[in-house]
Amino acid sequence: MLLFLLLLAFRPCLGYNVIRSEMYEAHNSHRRTWLVPELIESDDLSKDAEEYAIHLSTLNIPDQILYETAVDRNLRVDHLDYPLSEPDNEFYTENICEFIRNECIYYWATEGAKSYAIEKERRTEVEQSLADKFSAITWKSTREMGVGWAPKDRSKRGGRKILVVRYNPAGNQPGEFEKNIEEPKFLEYFEMPTREDPDRWRNGSARLRYGLVDVQICIYLFLLIIPFIRKA
Repeated sequence: MLLFLLLLAFRPCLGYNVIRSEMYEAHNSHRRTWLVPELIESDDLSKDAEEYAIHLSTLNIPDQILYETAVDRNLRVDHLDYPLSEPDNEFYTENICEFIRNECIYYWATEGAKSYAIEKERRTEVEQSLADKFSAITWKSTREMGVGWAPKDRSKRGGRKILVVRYNPAGNQPGEFEKNIEEPKFLEYFEMPTREDPDRWRNGSARLRYGLVDVQICIYLFLLIIPFIRKA
């Protein structure tokens, strides 16, 4: 409980809003390309997603092959060791990844599209997972999303982070794929739009370390939390 309270208290210091805004921008850039409605933020979904990301950070899951590493090695991977919170729930669809550079949405869009283009019966476990992530971010009838993340290991500066994204209404519903995943001719060669400012990705979440976004806020929060630390 103390870990959860500390992480919530120090969200500004962790660069929480920087990463969250990047996630929304990347999702809606993808959805504009696919001519489906943009997503709006749900505070409830984000709160629950963040709580689950913090929970995942306590499970000591082995490091996954990062998406950027997979691209450099011409591999197709996904982070299958991370369990979905409620695989059979009907309220939301959930995507999870591990990252250092904020590349998850771009990988889900490009490698996910290529995986989705493969006949379902021929997909590997990784390809099926990426296809599901692609259809979740592209699902036409989804209207809102929530983003939560947590450091995988707070002792490692600039280390890996765990991302949880939830979408509502839930996508990937049986019998509804044809009307929600349109323009299948794009699938085999789909690419995300080129980033307008590549330096932003090096100077943003990729170099957050502990994300000192507002030093004054962080100092103030630290002073407030000291009594709770002493009691613990």
